Amino acid sequence: MVSAVRHTYRRRRPYGTIAVLALLAVGLVWVIVPLSRGESIPSLSTLLDRFSVGETLAAEPSSEPEDGPAEGKVRVFVSGRPIAAYSKVTRDDLWSLAKNDLAFIDLDESFVESAGIIVEAKDIVGRVMANDRSPGYPFTEKDFLPKGTRPGISAGIPAGKRALRIDVDKVHGIVGLQPGDRFDIVAARALDEKKSADDPAFAGLYSNMMNRQRDVGSYRRAKVEVLVQNGIVVSPLEMRAVPTTTTTLTSGTSVKTIPVQEMFIALDPEEVAPLMEAISVEAEITCLARSGRIDDPVDSITPSSEPAAPAMATFLPGSGSVAAGPGAMAVVETISDTDRALVPVPSTNVESGPEAKTDQ
Repeated sequence: MVSAVRHTYRRRRPYGTIAVLALLAVGLVWVIVPLSRGESIPSLSTLLDRFSVGETLAAEPSSEPEDGPAEGKVRVFVSGRPIAAYSKVTRDDLWSLAKNDLAFIDLDESFVESAGIIVEAKDIVGRVMANDRSPGYPFTEKDFLPKGTRPGISAGIPAGKRALRIDVDKVHGIVGLQPGDRFDIVAARALDEKKSADDPAFAGLYSNMMNRQRDVGSYRRAKVEVLVQNGIVVSPLEMRAVPTTTTTLTSGTSVKTIPVQEMFIALDPEEVAPLMEAISVEAEITCLARSGRIDDPVDSITPSSEPAAPAMATFLPGSGSVAAGPGAMAVVETISDTDRALVPVPSTNVESGPEAKTDQ
């Protein structure tokens, strides 16, 4: 009897209420979602078509909006987010998270044609960027590297160049350069030209003058050599952690990291070895920034400097060459039984010839 009563008063499940709530939810989504996107409310047939292929109103919208551009306008794709230089453009780079749709703007047809703006997405996706790109800008062919370029840092190396990552602490004046900037690199090496005890002294009437000039040549001087001509910055200054190993009696061996500022530069193949040599011998290396103006001659060069002692301006030992002009001196070497001396003789017309030697 009890079981019969319980069966009679069993509560019914609210299927009808659930169905009504579900229809209300669909109706709210049907109205609210399109309005939040700035779209018109779709018709019932459109809604049914979307549901028939497994779509929902919250799913990814179509790449083309229902409303096309106005007359005289062209719809072009723009960057939907920042795109780094030397990276490959993907479909996600053309997606606007704010609109939850493809990023595009409508521009005048004449402007699009004159500026060479790319319209088709297939001509953008898969290309490698030549420079950094901010969101909201259309694309032109000059924004990309040649087709087939590999993405990554190697894409920024000009054809025929070699890239080198250098520590900016070893090259003065390179801080502040940006990708695409051009520069030269020079190295100064000290010359050790101390007077040797075996060098013969000058004798004769002009000996005092010539000895003083030769002593000037023993002063500390430097040779300035141009190592890189028209180098190019590939990537800007960046910080990198370099591991170092230290060993102590108390703590043993430990590995720590130190920050190092580096820059990626491109130079000619024959310039790599001289630059590495100058770095290894700890020469004074300086970067000379070139002009960024359009009228700057690309083929201009920075000359090197090969210093000469003051006395060598008039006499070149070993070759017997004598500089012509006022004040030029010819040198005669005199050899006796125990002494050897150089006797300067004024000469304004002698150009070159063997050193004269006389035995006394």
